[in-house]
Amino acid sequence: LPACIDILHTFEPAKTTVDSHHREYVKRHRIQDATDVKFLHQVLYGCQRYKKLLKVFLSSFYFNHSAEAARSDQPLYTVLAYLAILRLEELTFPNFKRLVLSQDFVKTRVFLKFLFNEDNLNKWLKEGWLTLYEPHFVQTELIDEVLRFEPQVRELVEELDRRQAIGEAKKAAEAEAAAALAEGRGGTGKHTVPEPFNLTLPAPRLLPEPQEVVDLNAVA
Repeated sequence: LPACIDILHTFEPAKTTVDSHHREYVKRHRIQDATDVKFLHQVLYGCQRYKKLLKVFLSSFYFNHSAEAARSDQPLYTVLAYLAILRLEELTFPNFKRLVLSQDFVKTRVFLKFLFNEDNLNKWLKEGWLTLYEPHFVQTELIDEVLRFEPQVRELVEELDRRQAIGEAKKAAEAEAAAALAEGRGGTGKHTVPEPFNLTLPAPRLLPEPQEVVDLNAVA
């Protein structure tokens, strides 16, 4: 995922094409695994192809969460939105979950809670998407497909909440230990706090192109 975020962040459409940038990026970073190379191309191409759709999401997301989501993380949210909205079935939820858990859980938690919410989809995203695509596509291929994974995402958010609680407990324990040492209350300055499990990410799964019927004039 970090490479997907970086290749999108460094892409300058006014200066180069998707294929040229991908080719130069892979060469510069010496990425040789064929699966990684193809996955990077799919994500970069997809984020450009559905740029208008993703812009609707990003505008609404930042409008509602400007205090919680940094503008500098826009490439992260763009990649996550592309995978979650358009490719989640092909990617499979377990693989998507692993990608989410590989990132800062504070950042991914706010993203998941906004996107996988029926009220938000209908209030903040649907109208914008209807300016780009036909109503049937928006409802069945975008909104309904996202909501199909809402129960699994709810469990994932609960896991992220637990991780956040562990992180806060760890910071509090470290602060207490530092204060104790400063006040001469003794101790080693080390407190036992719970730690989350380490997860090993598998190689990214190649995604077939999504099948949809769209208004080509709107996408162009």
